[in-house]
Amino acid sequence: MSVRPAPRSSRRLFGGLAALLAAGALSYACLPGGKGFEPGDVADGGGLSLGDGSPIGPRSDVDLGDPFALDGLLPSHGPFSGKTRALVSGRGFVPDMRVFVGGVEVPKDALFATSATRLAIEVPPGKPGPAEVRVRNVKTAEERVLTEGFFYDAFVIRPDTGATSGGTRVALEGNGTTFAAGTTVAIGGKPCADVAVADATHLTCTTPENTAGAKDVVVTSGVDRVQARDAFTYNDSVDGYRGGLSGGVLAGRIKVLAFDSYTGKALVGGTVVLGSDLATAKTAKVSVSGAVEVSDPSLTGKVTVSVAAKCHQPMTFVDVPVDTVTVYLDPVLDLSCIEGDPPSVGGGGGRFGGIIEGQIVFPGGVEFRRAGWSGVPAPTRPTERMAAYVFFSQGSPGERFVLPDAAVAITPDSPGDAGYLYSVVGAPGNHTLYAVAGLEDRTESPPRFVPYVLGVVRGVGLGAKQRVVGTDIFMNVVADHALTIAAAPPGPSGRGPDRLVTQVAMSLGTGFATLPLGERITPLPLSGPIPFVGLPSLDSAVATESYVVSARAVSGPKETVPVSVVSRVRTTSTNTPLALGGFLPVPKMAEPSVGAWDGKRVRFSLSPEVTTADLVKLTVSSGNGLVSWTIVAPGSVRDAAVPDLSALPGPDPLGLTRGPINSTLSLARIEGFDYARLRFGHLASGSWSAYAIDALGGAF
Repeated sequence: MSVRPAPRSSRRLFGGLAALLAAGALSYACLPGGKGFEPGDVADGGGLSLGDGSPIGPRSDVDLGDPFALDGLLPSHGPFSGKTRALVSGRGFVPDMRVFVGGVEVPKDALFATSATRLAIEVPPGKPGPAEVRVRNVKTAEERVLTEGFFYDAFVIRPDTGATSGGTRVALEGNGTTFAAGTTVAIGGKPCADVAVADATHLTCTTPENTAGAKDVVVTSGVDRVQARDAFTYNDSVDGYRGGLSGGVLAGRIKVLAFDSYTGKALVGGTVVLGSDLATAKTAKVSVSGAVEVSDPSLTGKVTVSVAAKCHQPMTFVDVPVDTVTVYLDPVLDLSCIEGDPPSVGGGGGRFGGIIEGQIVFPGGVEFRRAGWSGVPAPTRPTERMAAYVFFSQGSPGERFVLPDAAVAITPDSPGDAGYLYSVVGAPGNHTLYAVAGLEDRTESPPRFVPYVLGVVRGVGLGAKQRVVGTDIFMNVVADHALTIAAAPPGPSGRGPDRLVTQVAMSLGTGFATLPLGERITPLPLSGPIPFVGLPSLDSAVATESYVVSARAVSGPKETVPVSVVSRVRTTSTNTPLALGGFLPVPKMAEPSVGAWDGKRVRFSLSPEVTTADLVKLTVSSGNGLVSWTIVAPGSVRDAAVPDLSALPGPDPLGLTRGPINSTLSLARIEGFDYARLRFGHLASGSWSAYAIDALGGAF
């Protein structure tokens, strides 16, 4: 038996642009790049207007298509055993619907009509291979069918997740498979070790080391080859060498591991300080393995842990409640710290990127002939043109949309057969790409780009110096939605903040898509809700995604401190305004302050007092930014003693350098946070759901 692998997507494309939702009255709006318009501008053609009749939002003069349609399932495949949770996308769905997969009806208790364009189902068990998907409107008896709308994988793998270091023992259960002696298993292209075949449908093996992310699993038995897409996911273990706090309750013993953040090498000879006062603290040196282990009855409850090493940025964790601390220190980038031969500059070393090529494909094409730009209206001004651009997903929803250079635009004149060719350069890794097509006008400053249609492709693996071809992006998401934000930022003060930067991005798995019309800048105090138009509809290729909203109350045109931010607020609804609160007040530093600091105490206040913060982070920079000391504490701390690391004995200075300093204090809220399980990733603002920052200059 030979079963072909599941297609990347069995979704059907559709064209058309739905009418734009009403945006409501505007008091202030911001075009891409910050260009504003005033009250009195009118709505035109379903979109916002600049007053000269030219819209800045999508128009409604495009055919809407079949009012009852079935587009596909996401995910479009799953194990033969069923129970895959999938979203059926289409149009004209009603609460009383019936869904059949492979001729088997989805039970009523496993089907939920979430909207007129989406049905949530639990796929029933089925025979390996392609299966027909059929939906029926009970009231009208209308039906729509996709002949190969879902693909049943020939085996299921348990467990389906494991550590990137490998070593997870997994079991595969097949249906109609021919597992036998000599059968091999590959996960993400790497062989699974110690394959043990029990019978034709059961085997076990040990996962290989691999990079993080979802990987294909391929089983080969002689001439038979079966494959399941994205069937096993690699992720880091809960503990391990990730940096941060872990282990059990602190009870007389603590282990500290210290490494260089660039090389991963142990900070041999570095100093670990256990305590908040050098006079009474316990100190120890880092061993060749990078570890320090100290046993003492006084190490009970909580302890302040500091790590310092020659030519490295020191770090302190206040009130550590657990028995294991893993620290990665950044090196000091100074010539005096270079040992041995100077580093090479050139010669072809470094981290090489690769090239991804493919076509953006619009719905409506036939064999040997590509479709036109369906969903994108024709330009109405001589300075406008149809254009599309391809982007990599971003790691943070707060990244700003940047329109690429005009020279890399994909246009209706671009070459291609099924679609229109594109080419992008990226770093090695597993990527999600998205394309945006619309109308642009480069004669304006900044250039104006209005999106109409988007497309997404996931799981594009790219190696160093590799060229990946055939990565087509299907343009089946229309930018026809509007979202209103009702924000409640902190009020302006003498120092700020004085304006609100509001952004709407779209989730793409673990990444995010920044959007052309996804940013507005509004003066504080606000005069009303903030509307966004031209957002992607959450169906088709992005049916399981959400809008991700961030708002930054900032100070001055350069958007500096004081700052208060709410980030990563998710919603899938555009029916009612999204209430956006939870802003933290800006902390007021007392030590360090604008005067001299002795390096022994951290103290600040809040008005009004806030008890819901999760993390305090203070960064004190000296030597014009050459040496920085990072101090981390639980969110409840307002006053903490810390050891003056510059006073540690020895020939090499291990703390701040004497002279001017600049102190940056951050107060953060993190979803699901536990200080006893802090990870280094929690120290970056990209993981904070809300935070407030202030900065002051001083001296040390």
